Amino acid sequence: MKKTLLSLLLLGATITTAFAQEEEKRQEVGINFSSLNSFGFTYKTGTSKNLWRFNVLALNINSFETENDDNVTGNDQSNIGAQISIGKEFRKAITKNLEFRYGFDVAFSYTHLKSSNSTATDSFERESTVYTPSVAGVIGVNYVFNDNLAFGVELLPRFSYRTGDFTETNNTVVTNGDISGYNFGFGNSPAQLSLSYRF
Repeated sequence: MKKTLLSLLLLGATITTAFAQEEEKRQEVGINFSSLNSFGFTYKTGTSKNLWRFNVLALNINSFETENDDNVTGNDQSNIGAQISIGKEFRKAITKNLEFRYGFDVAFSYTHLKSSNSTATDSFERESTVYTPSVAGVIGVNYVFNDNLAFGVELLPRFSYRTGDFTETNNTVVTNGDISGYNFGFGNSPAQLSLSYRF
């Protein structure tokens, strides 16, 4: 009985040691982007097959102003937003240089939009603030250049809920309202690209 118990303990220790060696700890830092004005930073920690992922993303940061030669009519617009997310990522090797990855993210985003139009006789302005919590699936692949550098593409099908408010000013008439709604899909940017450094 004692020999059997000792054998089982030794076997368990051997398996645990082998598993620990196989699942070497890993960290990754990188940049991700889905368009020229939507970009961010990512940090991942875990093992080669199982990682926690943390992302900070700037969303659609832009501002522009147009004005006619008569200096009477014009159009101004500014848009700024940010998103943070925390999730889990799992990986499986397809070939030596290709990895399949899947998982999920829990995210929260903030967007502020302000626009105005004016003519010689009229003016219109709209300002809105929107908060969006969401849950997204993660499906993608990594191309591994070497032990330290990888390029990734992922799809993020997302379920989100939008809530916020807006103010519209049409000449001297002011209107306030609420914004709310659900959405499921890939959003404005179906694919997200990333370049990461592993260590």
